[in-house]
Amino acid sequence: MVLKNAKHIFKNGNSYAIRISKKDREQLGIDESADLVKTISPDNKTISFTVVTHDENKTVDDFARKFMATHKKAFDILKDM
Repeated sequence: MVLKNAKHIFKNGNSYAIRISKKDREQLGIDESADLVKTISPDNKTISFTVVTHDENKTVDDFARKFMATHKKAFDILKDM
């Protein structure tokens, strides 16, 4: 039985890949430069991908930079252990 939205994996070098249709890419507003976060369900039956916007990346980067600066002394101590 073939489902309407079924996707088939295919060999791509040493990996496997899944195609994202032009229609789906347009709906998501992504191109080949898009960053996606992969999530696998606990029962290993579902894989989902979430589009990461540059604003989200900047927010995480800003938080990490501030956190590292605030706790620099602790990181320096841990680095030498």
